[in-house]
Amino acid sequence: MKPNEYDLIINEAREVLTDRIVKSENTGRFLYTCPSPNIYPHQWLWDSAFHSIVWTYFDIENAKQELITVVKKQFNNGMIPHMSYWRRSPSFIGRVTDWIFKNYPEKDRSSITQPPVIGEAVEIVYEKSNDAKWLSKMIGPLIKYFNWFYSERNIDDDGLVVVIHPWETGMDMLPCWDQFIGVKKLFQVRSGLWLNRLIKRYNRVNWNIKKIIDMDLFVVKDVSFNVIYILGLQALTRLCEKIGDNENAQIFLTRSQQALKSLEDKSWNSSAKFYFDLYSRSDDQINELTVSGLFPILLYIDKKRAKLIIEKHILNKDEFWTNYPIPSVSVSSPKFSPKSSFLLWRGPTWLNTNWYLIKGLLKQGYKQEGNELIKKSIALINKSGLWEYYNPITGKGLGAKNLGWSTLIVDIIQKYLVKKIE
Repeated sequence: MKPNEYDLIINEAREVLTDRIVKSENTGRFLYTCPSPNIYPHQWLWDSAFHSIVWTYFDIENAKQELITVVKKQFNNGMIPHMSYWRRSPSFIGRVTDWIFKNYPEKDRSSITQPPVIGEAVEIVYEKSNDAKWLSKMIGPLIKYFNWFYSERNIDDDGLVVVIHPWETGMDMLPCWDQFIGVKKLFQVRSGLWLNRLIKRYNRVNWNIKKIIDMDLFVVKDVSFNVIYILGLQALTRLCEKIGDNENAQIFLTRSQQALKSLEDKSWNSSAKFYFDLYSRSDDQINELTVSGLFPILLYIDKKRAKLIIEKHILNKDEFWTNYPIPSVSVSSPKFSPKSSFLLWRGPTWLNTNWYLIKGLLKQGYKQEGNELIKKSIALINKSGLWEYYNPITGKGLGAKNLGWSTLIVDIIQKYLVKKIE
């Protein structure tokens, strides 16, 4: 394909992001890109990180302001919330959802976080803008955030961090979490109630992390979350080096190395040849084949393991190499469901995970396969347009139409096809 053949996709993505800008009148107090006006009207942490990356191709000032807006809701302890409520939901569906799930002590933000894609996003935006003044505003909150992870969520001193609610993983209802819910009848309804009940239980202990860990209702070392955390630590290491903060650079480098070693030691299952999430203080493995367990190929893991993940699982047509890969759950799983559902992440393909796994395939030297995943990701857009997620068998667009982070296809096109893979 020639670059001009991408113009329709790129222009459509630009229109989606432009139409989704939410900002305060006159004051300029906030600016963010709403993922979906009717379904997701608020600001989400990892969505905004993805949006900022795409904004670098259209409007660098929007990219910078999006991330500045994210850290404005940072807690004093350093945590950045997974949702920031800058305005009342404009839709009836949104207001009903807020009423059901918005049970946090702080009324303008949530009390949980989300995958820290912001570390990579800040580095990308800085590299594109070369704006040292902007970086000086971002680096402090970023350091504080990653220090919070290490002090509050590194509960076993192994360098890996825990999540305390499925929403923190960003992959809301992967089959991995079914064992915590423990219900079989009316699963969709009762699982939603369980998600809400978790928040209420944490409210009772005033979100005290030690008490939450002791409750052990949901204490998980999620593979994809920790890979993104490690990538964030690596990005922060490089940013600190650029500003001459060698002390913090060394700290974050050491933490990234420790976390990677623990991921290799604890999450790898030699029988399944797969990386599994860990739960409870005993670090028991959750034996579910999901997209999360593929994420370690983004790191310099053991080469034999990387080869097994890619050739045994990703490229396996009976698992993850579907007509339109990569599904969030292996086709071989009895819980694989490729269709739209109230319960997300139980089978469909998502553009943001493809964005990561394309990088992983290329990093591990699988250029042909990486190129194939690029082509198949573009084929999804050509077939159905920009959607929240897609049926991995038929390619049908599902969920929210024109979801913001699916515009990551622009970064894929610009980085790998317009500039070519080296």
